[in-house]
Amino acid sequence: MNEGPASDPRPIYLEILFEDPQLVLSSFTTERPEPLELEYQPTEGQGWDCVFVTAEGGDVSSLLADFDSDPTVESAAYLGSIGEDHRFKVLTSGGVPLVPPETTQLGVRLISIQYDQNSWHVQMHLPVHSALHRIQSHYHDQNITFHVKRLHVARETDIGAETVLLPGQREALVVAYQNGYFDVPRTESQSEIANRLGISKSGVSQRIRRAISRLVEATLAP
Repeated sequence: MNEGPASDPRPIYLEILFEDPQLVLSSFTTERPEPLELEYQPTEGQGWDCVFVTAEGGDVSSLLADFDSDPTVESAAYLGSIGEDHRFKVLTSGGVPLVPPETTQLGVRLISIQYDQNSWHVQMHLPVHSALHRIQSHYHDQNITFHVKRLHVARETDIGAETVLLPGQREALVVAYQNGYFDVPRTESQSEIANRLGISKSGVSQRIRRAISRLVEATLAP
């Protein structure tokens, strides 16, 4: 019996883009062109109102001033820097959350949340199709316009994903993984990975992004 897409048990890869002044940190993001990366971690008593923000470049005191002027930020604390990446613990109050507060209960795994080129880019793995409906409803209910950049449903025959990587892409991923780039919190910056590989920081960023994109397409593309 066909149970329909709502009960489809296959995991989903979802990548969405959006930007709206109702969202948290909207004032902060309009003040600076440099990329941001957000991470949510279990924080007792604070939940999804607590986010760890990594800002690329800029002056720490200016960044703190921009956080302070954002009406959705209750407080921001500087945690330290790795190379040009400055890390902050930010408590939000008001504003539409970037992802539904019940994301964990839905079994959704956040891959990355980044702000770049005037848009939020959110990548996530969803366990079932019903979680996709809830994610979509979160933005629709708040009148947030979003664009689905990529949506893939996993196939039972997905194998051999590593073979799609170019040698430079695989090397960048391995070096980044072995040296803590994907750790939470991150223990090595893109600049430090670039020094290890002997290439530019932008080259590292492109190789890692393209490698992850290739892996996702190889394993989750319909």
